[in-house]
Amino acid sequence: MAFHRVLRVLLICAVSYSSASVVDDGQNYRTARQSGPASIFTVGNGEQCLGNDRSTSGVCLSRNQCNTQGGKAIGFCGVFATCCSLNACDVRTNTKVAVFINPPLNRESSGLECSYNIEVNNNNVCQMRIDFETFNLAPPTTVDPVENVTQRPGFSCRNDIFQVTNLQANSDFLPALCGDNNGQHLYVRVNASTNSRAIRINFKIADRSSQPNLPQATWKIKVTQLECFNTLGKYRDGILEALTMSLPATPFSSSADRDEYLIAPPGCLQYYPDRAGAFESFNYNRGLGPYIANLVYATCFRRTPDVCGVKLTSASFSLAYRGEDNLYVDTDCQVNPVTRGASQSEDYLFIPEAETADGLRGSKFCGGSASQQIIASTPPGPLYVFFHSDNLENDGIPESGYRFNYNVLNNCFPRNY
Repeated sequence: MAFHRVLRVLLICAVSYSSASVVDDGQNYRTARQSGPASIFTVGNGEQCLGNDRSTSGVCLSRNQCNTQGGKAIGFCGVFATCCSLNACDVRTNTKVAVFINPPLNRESSGLECSYNIEVNNNNVCQMRIDFETFNLAPPTTVDPVENVTQRPGFSCRNDIFQVTNLQANSDFLPALCGDNNGQHLYVRVNASTNSRAIRINFKIADRSSQPNLPQATWKIKVTQLECFNTLGKYRDGILEALTMSLPATPFSSSADRDEYLIAPPGCLQYYPDRAGAFESFNYNRGLGPYIANLVYATCFRRTPDVCGVKLTSASFSLAYRGEDNLYVDTDCQVNPVTRGASQSEDYLFIPEAETADGLRGSKFCGGSASQQIIASTPPGPLYVFFHSDNLENDGIPESGYRFNYNVLNNCFPRNY
C-alpha cells in the first residue's frame, strides 16, 4: 500500500509538472525535454543560484560536478544540489552538464588563456550543445584604413578569441568567435566509437593593460552532452510519458529520452527545436554588429510531420552588397566564378525556396533585401538557413548582421503568411 501511495504522489507531481512544462520566456517556448527534470528531483541543472551569504552567485550543480569542475560549494539549491562557485581554468570534466565561468579578470590578470576539456559521459553521446548564457569578449576588428583604399579585410577575432578544437577526425570546422554572443549556442559532433571522445574549449583573452579600451571579458557557458540512443520513447504515452519526462533517469526512462528533442540534424551549427523563437547573427550586438568574416554555417529548425515550412519575420537585416543598382537577391549576392574580376562582396543569407509577403522570390539575400520583410521558406527537405560571409569590408557599407523571429508553418498552401 505504501508503494501505491508513493506512486500516486509521483503521478500527481508528474502531471502537474507536465501541464506547466511549456514556458514562454518572451522569445522561445521551452518544453519539458529542454527544461530537464522537475526541480524537486534536481541534482544540478546549471541554473544561477545564490550562496548562503545571499550575495555571492554561483550555479546549481551536484557536489560531484562542482568538485570535478574545480568549483567551491557556497550553499545549497533544490534538494539534492549545491550552489557552486566556478571560476577555474584548465578544467577537465565528463559530467552530463558542465558550466564554465570566467575567472576574475582585471587589467593586471587579463592576457590569459583559459581551457576546458569535456570528455564524453558515455558511449551514447553523439553531440554536445554549447550554450552561451553570457558571452562578452572584445569585438571583431579589421585593419586601420589606408588613404584612397576603400576595401579592407573583413572583421575578424584578433584580440579575444573563443575556439572549439579537437573536433571529430578534423572533419568539422567551427569558427572562432568573439564580441557579444549572449544567448547564442552551437553544436559539436562527437563519436566515442571513432575515438572522438572529447572536445577542448579555449578562451584567449588579450592583455587589457596594453589595450585599456577593450571591454571586460566575461562568459558563462553551459555544455550539455546529448545521447542519440533511444529505445523507450516508442513505448511512452499518456501519464507514463509525463512521469518519465519529469523524473531523472530511472528504470522508466533514460537521459537519451529527454535528449531526443535537442538532437540537431547533421550539418547544423545551430538548431532551434521550438516551434517559435528568434535567431540572430554572431556578434549581432543589438543591431550594431559587425558580423564576423569567413563564416559558413547552417541554422536549422525542427521539422515534424505536420510542418511544411518556416516563416521568418525580419527584425533587422543589413549585410554587405556589391552595388547600388540591384535587388540584393541571388546573383546580386554572389559573383559567378566565370566572370569574377575585382574583389566584390559575397556576404549573403541563403533561405531555400523563399518568398516574401510582397511576392519577391529568391534564395540568397544580401544588402537590405530582407529588411522589414516576412519571408516564407517551404523547401521539400530540412528547414534551415545558411549564412556566408567573405573576408572583405568596404568603407561605407554596413555589416551589422541580422535578427529574425521565426515560427514553423503547418499550412503552406495557398501562400498566405
